[in-house]
Amino acid sequence: MRSKVEIVQIRVADIASSDVVNKRGPEKNGWIEVERLEQLESGDYVVHDVRNVDSFTATGYDLVWLQTVVRLDANSHLALH
Repeated sequence: MRSKVEIVQIRVADIASSDVVNKRGPEKNGWIEVERLEQLESGDYVVHDVRNVDSFTATGYDLVWLQTVVRLDANSHLALH
């Protein structure tokens, strides 16, 4: 299966485990795979990455960029009918 990646914005409160997100925007660098989302007593969230290197804190309404994978059904060199 071939696929393409589309980048969409979501709120931090909607992050799920295994999501690939970037807090800096749709840039080449800064993507992390999420291990878990922890809510603090203050209501803020800590986004933990799987390597425990790039975790960050944000409010639930803050935006992050999420990679979504879309299946490609056609070959690039064949005409669609």
